[in-house]
Amino acid sequence: MARTRLKLLMLAVILPALAICWRLWSFQLHPATHQEYKIRAESAQLRTLQPLRGSILDRRGDVLAESRSGFDIHFVYSDLNPRHIVIEVVCEELDRIGDFPSAAEMEAGLAGNFDIEKLESLLRQGIPFKPEWVPLATWIPPAAAERIRLRLGPRRYFRDNFELRVMEDKPLEVHQAHFGLWFRPAEVFRMELTLRRLSQNIDRYDAEGLMERLQLSLQKIEAMVARDIQSDIQSGADALFTRKKERNSRRIFYRRGHLLAPDISLDSVSRIEYNPDLFPGIRIVDSSRRIYPHGEVFGALTGHLRQLNNRDLKILEESGRLLDRYPKVSSAEAFAVLRQEALRPNDVVGEGGLEEQYDLSLRGEYGMRLQQVGKNGRGGKLLASLSSTRGNDIHTTIDSKLQELLYRQLWAECAHHGHAAASAALMEIPSGAILASTAYPGYDPNRIRDANYHKEMNASLGSQTSDWLLDRPRSKALYPGSIFKIVTAIAALENGADWEGAVDPLRKYECRVGERKPFSMRCSSRYGHGHLNLYEAFEASCNNYFYYLAARHLDAGNFNQWARKLGCGDLTGIDLPTMGGSYDRGFLKNPEDVKGEKALCMYGIGQVQVQMTPLQALRMVGAVAAGLKTAPRPWLVKKKTPDKIYTRNSRTAAIVQECMKRVVSGPHGTVHGKFGLEDFNFAAKTGTAQYKSNNSRYHSWMVGYGPLPDPSIAFVVVCEKSRLGGGDACSPIVRELMEYLAGGDPRFLANQESSFNSSRETGAGR
Repeated sequence: MARTRLKLLMLAVILPALAICWRLWSFQLHPATHQEYKIRAESAQLRTLQPLRGSILDRRGDVLAESRSGFDIHFVYSDLNPRHIVIEVVCEELDRIGDFPSAAEMEAGLAGNFDIEKLESLLRQGIPFKPEWVPLATWIPPAAAERIRLRLGPRRYFRDNFELRVMEDKPLEVHQAHFGLWFRPAEVFRMELTLRRLSQNIDRYDAEGLMERLQLSLQKIEAMVARDIQSDIQSGADALFTRKKERNSRRIFYRRGHLLAPDISLDSVSRIEYNPDLFPGIRIVDSSRRIYPHGEVFGALTGHLRQLNNRDLKILEESGRLLDRYPKVSSAEAFAVLRQEALRPNDVVGEGGLEEQYDLSLRGEYGMRLQQVGKNGRGGKLLASLSSTRGNDIHTTIDSKLQELLYRQLWAECAHHGHAAASAALMEIPSGAILASTAYPGYDPNRIRDANYHKEMNASLGSQTSDWLLDRPRSKALYPGSIFKIVTAIAALENGADWEGAVDPLRKYECRVGERKPFSMRCSSRYGHGHLNLYEAFEASCNNYFYYLAARHLDAGNFNQWARKLGCGDLTGIDLPTMGGSYDRGFLKNPEDVKGEKALCMYGIGQVQVQMTPLQALRMVGAVAAGLKTAPRPWLVKKKTPDKIYTRNSRTAAIVQECMKRVVSGPHGTVHGKFGLEDFNFAAKTGTAQYKSNNSRYHSWMVGYGPLPDPSIAFVVVCEKSRLGGGDACSPIVRELMEYLAGGDPRFLANQESSFNSSRETGAGR
């Protein structure tokens, strides 16, 4: 006995000594300052306060996109409806021992045995529901009951609302103990009860509608779980490991908050928060709603918002700009650096258009609240507080009324003539400010996050126009057709002096019916145009004349040189995000790959060798309107410096301008007599590009500028996959445009025109 006491005494002395030695050793290896000990004793929690996003405005201050404060209802599935988990575990264990009902059958049996409306009315009256306990499963062997208890026992919800009772029965006259699982329906069915209470406080939803949204969220949860474990299944992971991971993933997703009802009123919020016990699992979340008043009219231009994806989160985490909900920091200054660029996992960012281009400016600056948190997890002293700062508004050059007019007209023409799509854009000359840029079909950014919206759009448009999310004026590269004859004419006039037989705009060339040797090409005219000069060929858009220019006076290098000077084959520089590849740059074939006279001829009329976006075509015609001195760079918010153009012949610009003027006013012009466009004072060029060989559909173009002689506006209109030529397809749209412009500037009317000097033509060719 004495020896035992001595051992205990020695142990009592040795253990504290060892502890002291270990502590001294840790001090030697891990020296710490007083400040570090203070931080360890008291950690700090950082709660971020979301800022309100800035607005996007047009040139008059009209709203194109704005954010409004609001409230959303979120639910935590594990709190709101955990009976699914209980039933799943019970059925899983019962399945091991015999033929028992599935989880779905048991769930259906539960719902069918109770009148939820009656239950709700009894609870309102304070009458207890009878019977208080109802059997769920009445034949559970002891082993299965024990496994159920071990798996579900830690859950408070299970302990409070389910009960495993010992029961006795004599099947086949053999006394055998077994268990029954009983539950309280008033608690188990609280999901349905909660949704009914919510429907009474939210006018826009009934109980069935909320239940449907709840089930959709559950399906998404299960889909996320499936995606989460798919990689392990494909890699041949251990079945037990995969099953455990699936269970953990499901638990994680069940515990997350999921959107149930967005943008609820303040009155509903007050009623719900006043009685939180009546709405278990329900959370009121502050939110801001992004509103796009014009819908499809500005969809691609403004862009929309999207939630951060896993790739975004990885990049932000690597760059140190990702904030958790409660990140730990040691000082108030630590978060001040992050307040502008930092993002949280559930944040939204701009996607496409102005929302993406100016996301950082629009986003604003996060507010933050830094507070001490003790070991018990309770909040302590407020260390620092910084209110959120609303994002900056951005003022664009857009005329929203003009854009509305253009969009309606594009829609009407596509519906009437069966064009697959149509685009239009306007630009101020010489500044490059964009007045309008729209396309049909567009998309409604208010509905872009709705999966049903995508299905509706794809079903209504079909496969012919599957790229309805694309910003067509900026990123839809097409064969330009005859509008590229502007480049051909300029290149020939600028390079002709170095060739045998200089290009004279007054020299006649014969356009005959059928193929023209040696080019083996034919004109678009069924009867031929006869003998014509550059002005007449441009007016009638004679292909044979431009075959002659391309094959006899130019090469691929000349084409590429002037095409790039005028904006083709390069980014326009507009302050919008680029898509990469040929989407924004268009396409110019390498000069080395353009071989033979036939290839040069196709280059001369804007087929095969070249593709342009509508904004590139707008820049090209803007350069002509500016007298070939500069090529304007389009812009929406921040002004761009135009590129200078150096011409050797001072008369080149005057010649091309006169050519484009004749397209409208000349008796054989491709626009003359179309919807009365000769009544307006502008210059233009049409184009009809065959987008597939042996096909009866075309990309129909019209570019132009006005009023003459001092143009202030350049425009482009294109109808995709049309059955009409450029003049017929685009003229109704241009007519509406001219009427709008003439309302603000009478100079667009032909009778207000200061006519060109007729001697320009004769002087230009000499």
